[in-house]
Amino acid sequence: MDNGDEPLEIEKAILLDEDSPLKRIDLKKREIPDVNELEGYIYSCGQSLALVSASIDKARLSIALLECSYDLSPKGTKHTADEFIEFAIENYFLRSAAIYDRCLIFMNKLLNLGIANESIGHELIITNEHIKGFSLDQKLKAVRKKCTEYRVERNHIVHHGRYTGNEVFYGISAIHKANSLQLSMGVKSSFDQNLIEEITREVIEIQVSEFKDHLDSINSAVNALYEVTLPVYLLKKHEIKNAML
Repeated sequence: MDNGDEPLEIEKAILLDEDSPLKRIDLKKREIPDVNELEGYIYSCGQSLALVSASIDKARLSIALLECSYDLSPKGTKHTADEFIEFAIENYFLRSAAIYDRCLIFMNKLLNLGIANESIGHELIITNEHIKGFSLDQKLKAVRKKCTEYRVERNHIVHHGRYTGNEVFYGISAIHKANSLQLSMGVKSSFDQNLIEEITREVIEIQVSEFKDHLDSINSAVNALYEVTLPVYLLKKHEIKNAML
């Protein structure tokens, strides 16, 4: 989670919890110690919270990949520069959409709902009485709204195999393919190489800027969710501790 590299309060509370079984892990034996109910709760919350943070980091990494995609496109392969750029764009669509799924898993662990990960879905979590009782449903809906802004593009990739939503990019893509084919045939290119590069970099710059703004909006929605999540975590911990007495 990008916050000027400053850990969020929820991260400090859960991942650095004094009662966490992580403090007793034997790294040499690569074993997690037997845990009681409280430790198991802390551990599962920590795991699921880390997955949310990792999903945001991966979305951010996909933007970084797009930024350097033209300069680092594979050389000596059949793949053209536009295919590498397209791969980076599609990667962002998939990674940014996955953030919400990780938030749902975290909510399941936070409230000890006991739902199997493969059964978790938006409607099941959002209509849960415990989720609604802590007013987490509205915060989750805000995260979902941001994460699904590219829903059409994401679904097209999953069901049809590729992204086809940007006519400007695919005009450049066609030029790259034609240019590559001519060069491989030893034929002089029909296109000005400097102009191809200039237009390609402009397309990347615009897309990177758009993705960064989008991920920032997701990050803000997730942080707002975290603000109401921390008191819930502390309450659930207290309840489990009392039940163990």
